Amino acid sequence: MNKKELKAKIYYADSFCPEIDLNGIACEEMLPGSHEEVRAYRYHMKAGSCLKPDSDPEHTLLYIFSGEGEAVVKDEESIHRVKGLCFYIPAYKNCAYQIQAMTDIDFIMVRSHMDSYDWEVMADTGLKLPWFRTEAQCPRYEQDDCKSPGMQSRTVIGGQFDCVGRLTAGICQGFDSCGTDEDGHPSVHQWNYSLPGSDYSLFVGKKENDSMMRYNRKSGDWDFIPGGLDHQLYAAGGKMVYYVWVELNTHKYGE
Repeated sequence: MNKKELKAKIYYADSFCPEIDLNGIACEEMLPGSHEEVRAYRYHMKAGSCLKPDSDPEHTLLYIFSGEGEAVVKDEESIHRVKGLCFYIPAYKNCAYQIQAMTDIDFIMVRSHMDSYDWEVMADTGLKLPWFRTEAQCPRYEQDDCKSPGMQSRTVIGGQFDCVGRLTAGICQGFDSCGTDEDGHPSVHQWNYSLPGSDYSLFVGKKENDSMMRYNRKSGDWDFIPGGLDHQLYAAGGKMVYYVWVELNTHKYGE
């Protein structure tokens, strides 16, 4: 990516005007063209509708259910109840799955390309798919160097590098004058998904030359921060910062 093009891209949930099809489902891509390896889609499903995605053997698919609505995810191995913040990664092939909306529900899906390198190293990680987690099942982690006191963080996809390609994800939450302050990672691109109850500021740019731009973030918003840009996600007094971060590391072992 050309350095002249380094700037955040911002999606506002209020801009979503769902065109619901005959099956009771609406879908739109968020921030198309922001990155060649990662694409993200927002879904709205009416109560009683059923989504049966086609197999996608070339990509990691990460479904993020924010808690706005309830559903059931069924695959050939398990049935999972979606209530509250949940995550699902289907198997890459030969495992059909479906999402049944119990109420009206909104969620997103992140689609990340898997190249030959990703397949080679993933074979050694031992991650079993399909994979489902609730927020409570995601382990906590500490990051005192860039998160203020009171911030709570959880790992969604992480720990062992390359378990689903170069994609990792986590959860951050804090109340009343706290947040995250990170220097840009040259090889790491980041996306953030604001969760219900959020009302915080996102600052993106370069701190060294005072070029930080401010954006207000609320539930359902999505943004893209290219590798190399500094970023701060901060809730003022009486407000909450609560989001899922998704990162793509463009670095490969041995390079």
